[in-house]
Amino acid sequence: MHAYWVGVLGVCFAAFLYGLYYITGKDTWLARAVIPSYAIILGIITLSAHRNFHVKSIFFNGCMAMFALFWLKNFGDGFMGHSRAFDIPVILLVPLFFVMTLDVKRLLMLAPVQFICVFIYVGAFASQNLAVEFSQREQFAFNLVVAALSGFSICLFAAVAFSRERADQNLFNLVAETEQLAATDGLTGLMNRRAFMDKLRALWPNRSEICIVFIDLNHFKPLNDQYGHAVGDQVLCKVAQRIGDVPHVELSARLGGDEFAVLFDAEACEETMELHIETLHAQITQDMRWESGVIPIGASIGYAHGQTIEQSLSGLLRAADTAMRRAKNANTHWAKFNPLVDNDAIASSTLEIELKSAIKNGQIRAAVQPIANATSLDVVAYELLTRWTNSGFERDPSPKDFIPIAEKLGLLNEILWVTLDEALERLDLTEQKLAINVSPAQLVASDFLESLLRILERHEVRPHAITIEITEEVAFRNVERNVAILRQARDLGFAIALDDFGTGYSSLSMLDTLPLDKLKIDQSFVRKSDKSTQSKSILLAAIRLAKQLGLESCVEGIETEQAARRIALLGADTIQGYWLGKPRLVQEQPRQLKLVS
Repeated sequence: MHAYWVGVLGVCFAAFLYGLYYITGKDTWLARAVIPSYAIILGIITLSAHRNFHVKSIFFNGCMAMFALFWLKNFGDGFMGHSRAFDIPVILLVPLFFVMTLDVKRLLMLAPVQFICVFIYVGAFASQNLAVEFSQREQFAFNLVVAALSGFSICLFAAVAFSRERADQNLFNLVAETEQLAATDGLTGLMNRRAFMDKLRALWPNRSEICIVFIDLNHFKPLNDQYGHAVGDQVLCKVAQRIGDVPHVELSARLGGDEFAVLFDAEACEETMELHIETLHAQITQDMRWESGVIPIGASIGYAHGQTIEQSLSGLLRAADTAMRRAKNANTHWAKFNPLVDNDAIASSTLEIELKSAIKNGQIRAAVQPIANATSLDVVAYELLTRWTNSGFERDPSPKDFIPIAEKLGLLNEILWVTLDEALERLDLTEQKLAINVSPAQLVASDFLESLLRILERHEVRPHAITIEITEEVAFRNVERNVAILRQARDLGFAIALDDFGTGYSSLSMLDTLPLDKLKIDQSFVRKSDKSTQSKSILLAAIRLAKQLGLESCVEGIETEQAARRIALLGADTIQGYWLGKPRLVQEQPRQLKLVS
C-alpha cells in the first residue's frame, strides 16, 4: 500500500512538473524525455503494488532508476548551459527523496555515487553561477564540502535504514518466538491443542485419507500422587519423546494433562494401521527407570481412520476420542473406532458438547402442559417442561435424551432458570399455578431457593403460584437435607407435590416424612385400569389415601374423554394428559384456556 500511493502521487507530481516546464517555456527535449520516464517508472511501481507483483524489488530499482535519470538530466542541462545557482540545493535535496526508502545495501552503494556526482556538477556547472570569486584551492574545498555533505546525508539514511531493519528483524523474531511459544506445549515441546488443530485443518484438503490417534495415560494421577509432580512431568516428557521416535508419525501434540494426539503420515495406510498402533503402544508403555526404581507407564489408545471427502474433521476427532475412551474403559490397550459399537457414545458426547451452547443460544425453550380440574375441566395449573429447539440434528433431542446429560453436567438448575424465566414472562398465573420439576441434586444447591425467589420477584409472582414437584428419589439422597429444604420452601408459600406416586418401593413410607401438598398418581394405573380390576382398585385407593391425608390428588396419563370421566367419578381433584393438551412452547400457549368435554 505504501508503494502504491508513492507511485500514484509520483505520477501526479510528474504531470504537474511537466506542465510547469511547459508553461515556463523550459520544456527542452531533455525534459520531454526525462519527465515522462519518471511517470513510466512510477506507473510501473503503482501497477506492481496494485497487483502485488515483486513490489519491493520493483520499487527499489525504480527509485534507483529515477536517481540515475535525475543526474542524467542535470548533467545534460549543465552541458547545454542551463545550470543555475539554485541547482546546488536541488542536487543536495531532491536525490534524498528518491533514495530515502531504500535498504542499507543500496544506500551505501549510492552514497559515493552521490558524492562524485555532486563534486563534479558543482565544480563544472553550478559554482560558476555563484556571485563569489573562488581561488582554485577554495573552489576545490567548496566542491568537496558540498559533495561530502550530500554523501553524508545518504549515509545518515543508511544508518536509519540499518536501525529500522534491525528493529524489524528483532520484532519479526519476537513475533516468531511468541507464535512458537503459543503453538508449543511448554513442558514436552510438542504442539499444543490449538496448533495441532490448525495443522490438521491445513492438511485436511490435501489428503484423501487421514488417521487420527488419541492417547491417554493410565493411572497418571495416582502416579503423580505417589512420586510427585516432578516425576509426573518427567513421565510426560519421556512419553512425548517416545511418540516422536515412532516411525511414520507426522504430527504429535499434547492436548492437555496426560492426553496426547498423533497423526500418522500418508504412508501409514489403513491396512497397516493396526501394526503402527501396536508399535506406538509398545513404545509408549515401556517402563521408565528412575533413581528410586522403575516406574510403569500404561496408556489407552483410540484411533479413527477416515476419508476426508466423506467425513468432517470434527467428526473424525470425536470418533478417535470415543475409541480411546472405550479402550480405557475396557482396558484393551487400544481400539479402533467402530460405528456399530461407538455411535451411541459419540452421539452422547456430541449432545454434551452442544447442550451448553444450546442453553446460551436460546435453543432450550419452555413448554407447558395443562392440568385441569377433574370435574369442571377448567385449567387450574400448568406443568413446566423443557424442549430443545432448532438443534441442527436430524431430529431435535427429546428430554429423555438431554435431561440425563444435563444432570451429569450439573446444568439442571441453569435449564430451570432459563425455562422458568421464559414461562413467567408469558403466562398469567393470577388464577393458575405453575408446577416445576426439581431433582434432589437441584434441591440441595446452596442458592436454589434464593435463585427461585429472585426470578419470581422479577416477574412479580408469589411463591403460592408455584408447585415444586419431586420424585421419591429425595428419600435416597441426603433425605434430612432434602426434607429441611422442602419444609423451608413450604414455609415460604410453595406447594410440594410428589410425582409418579405408586411406581417406587418407598412411596407409602415417605408420605409421613415429606412435607407434601399434592400426590401425582402415575399414568401407568390409568392405562391398566381398563383391563385390570386390581389396577383400578389401586388407583381408587391412591385417590382416597390422598383425601384422607388432606392432599390434593392429580392423575396423570389421561388420553381419552372416557378416562377423564372415569377418574372424575373416582374422586380425583385434577387430571393431566394428552387429551387435555400436549406440551406446547409457551410462545404458542394462549394465556387463558378452558377445556370443554
